[in-house]
Amino acid sequence: MDNQRIAAFARLVVPFYALVNAFLLSMGYNPMPFSDEDVTAAVNTVIGAVGTLYVWWKNNNVTQTAQEAQLIHDQVKRVKEEVTVTKEEDL
Repeated sequence: MDNQRIAAFARLVVPFYALVNAFLLSMGYNPMPFSDEDVTAAVNTVIGAVGTLYVWWKNNNVTQTAQEAQLIHDQVKRVKEEVTVTKEEDL
């Protein structure tokens, strides 16, 4: 599933959930039987976990050797893109 589909799905599910929640509250039911502190703890946990995973996944070039290797990698990538564009222009 690509990012656009995930974003579209979230934009559909979140308002639907809010409407169902509002309806249940108006009928006298409490669909979320947890306190504000529980919600805050859960949100902070999710933010912390996502942040940790992003930092772990991100390419962190700390050493000088790693930074030089990244430059070489970027140059090879740029040349590959130029070759691809040239091939497409020849068609």
